[in-house]
Amino acid sequence: MNLLLSLHFLRRFKGPYWNDVVTMSRTGEGSDGAAALLRHIAGGLDEHLRTRGMRPAMRQSLVRLEPRSYNDLRHVVSLVGELGPRAFELMLDEYELLAGLDSGEFFTPRAVADLMVRIAGENTVGEAPLSVYDPYARGGELLAAATTWCAEQGAAPHRMQICGITHGRDTAPLATMNLTLHGARPRVLVSPSGSPWKTATAFSGQQFALVLSNPPFNMSDSTGEPRIEGSWPYGPPPLGNDNLAYVQHVLSALEEGGTAAVIMPNKACNSANGAEKGIRRAMVERGVVKAVIALPDRLFSHTSVPVSAWFLVHPSQARDDVLFLDARQVGTTNRGKRTLRNEDVQDVIDAYRCAGTDQGGREQSSPVPTAVVNRKTVQERDWSLSPIDHINVHRPRRSSAEAARAEALYELELRKREVSAADVAAASALEQLEHEDLLGDGAQWERVALSDLCGTGTRPSTGGIQAGPSYSLLKKHMTSTGGVPLVFPQNLREGRIEVLDDDRQVAEGPAQSMDRFRLRPEDILCVRTGAMGPPALVRDVGVGWLMSANVIRLRMDGRHRAHVHPGYLAAYLGRPESVAWVRDRATATGAPSISAAALGNQPVLLPPYAEQQRVVAVLDALDAQAMAHRRLAAAIAHTRTAVAEHLMTSASDITTQPQSGRRS
Repeated sequence: MNLLLSLHFLRRFKGPYWNDVVTMSRTGEGSDGAAALLRHIAGGLDEHLRTRGMRPAMRQSLVRLEPRSYNDLRHVVSLVGELGPRAFELMLDEYELLAGLDSGEFFTPRAVADLMVRIAGENTVGEAPLSVYDPYARGGELLAAATTWCAEQGAAPHRMQICGITHGRDTAPLATMNLTLHGARPRVLVSPSGSPWKTATAFSGQQFALVLSNPPFNMSDSTGEPRIEGSWPYGPPPLGNDNLAYVQHVLSALEEGGTAAVIMPNKACNSANGAEKGIRRAMVERGVVKAVIALPDRLFSHTSVPVSAWFLVHPSQARDDVLFLDARQVGTTNRGKRTLRNEDVQDVIDAYRCAGTDQGGREQSSPVPTAVVNRKTVQERDWSLSPIDHINVHRPRRSSAEAARAEALYELELRKREVSAADVAAASALEQLEHEDLLGDGAQWERVALSDLCGTGTRPSTGGIQAGPSYSLLKKHMTSTGGVPLVFPQNLREGRIEVLDDDRQVAEGPAQSMDRFRLRPEDILCVRTGAMGPPALVRDVGVGWLMSANVIRLRMDGRHRAHVHPGYLAAYLGRPESVAWVRDRATATGAPSISAAALGNQPVLLPPYAEQQRVVAVLDALDAQAMAHRRLAAAIAHTRTAVAEHLMTSASDITTQPQSGRRS
């Protein structure tokens, strides 16, 4: 993905340099030529990043690539030359999925970014804002949306002040490239550790016309005491939860007449914590909350956390009331993720404009019911900023149930097709077994110890059996946001690493000194301490993560990669007999535990490499079939719920009226 994004950027932004790349791709040959071309591509990108005040980042990523042939690389360069202007944004969407970004780094969907910018932009005083800031810029998608919208209003992107702070070294170059392609001259700084109100940056103390942010979520109940350090005009947030700390930082960065939009988990809207309730009260009493929009759940990859968009204004534009909108039902479902179409975004904006101008009269069947609520009513609702608490509405149940049923049936049909294709592929693989001697000549099989395949572990760059770092080392650098994810035994499921709702991470700075514990593609992870089970092969999810103390990593020595397939080795170690071997040798003091040395004694039977490849192909087909059937079962259960709701909802169901607040 980094190669594709780099090539597209060079083609769109640096014409002469792109011509050099094309020429090199046509004249080079062999592995040395491929390495030279990759270095040239990375050099052009890193030079641009230097001019934007960023550390070079692409060389390290691109030089690790090993094309199967020079023609492959030449073909990629040729294809990139045919891409259209929107290709970068589309590739960013895929990057998010393939990279398995955690909750601190996943991108803001473009439709959500457009919605935030268009509503917040309308609130700014005077002409289109010329200064925009995002204290948690992720991939730069909010800043890019703001640049595009401001340009449509007549602002020149190259004259705008576009500033952002990102906590991910991998996504920072993407943000800079994305914004540059939008015509901006961005300043995106990397802050690997520390919150923006703790870390001094070039933007500290500056104020902006438009502030946008989608900071990391904290969904835990806030039970901590108010923090002592820092300056908090609306009250100190509780320790251990930065939700409303980010909101106050956003407000502090607004210039007079400025406006802001920030994504918050719904928990922040009505939490019972005294410190957070006091902050919401102060914000409402000072009139800085203009509107709150409840958004649909499952908008973001890898999390189903329900969120709201808060729209804030500078105290000089103090409001006497708050506009609430309930947009939870808009959008469509695709592959389990909720997406907003252009017409959905327009529905929300129309509802905002209608309620904001006091036109009223919106029918209860509107997809976005609204309520304008005064301060006294917000106080009566315990200073809640949740639209659900103020818009007393039962959905237009019949139309809503019909839409849910239609979406469920559509999803069910897709899953059926997926299962059908997976069944055919698995049947074909099994049928092939009937006609081939898959196991070959038993005399060619080799019996080796696991330690012989992985080496001693003294040089993790080449191989080894490596236990995870001590818990005491990890504990010192643990964080819940902006760090490197950890892999625990519970992440090892069905032979893969699965993303779970676990926010334990290691701060980016200290993580750099733990490179020997980082995971690479084709590493194999085993349980070190706890319930012994099958290992997991590192594929897309897990790359770059850190091991926790309770796992062991197997990394094959480079000398054996030509005759040992990582997928075969992982499957062999996942056999019930192999798992039982580990259980029998695990010491059981408090919890079962096995050492790296003991695990290295495990015997492995290796057929010739060609047979290993065929074994992996068959098992992968069966794994895909099992996954497809699990997804189908989930879709059937969801359809059952949707159909029941549809059958048990009367067409005469009506919406109850709100008891307080002015309804639109």
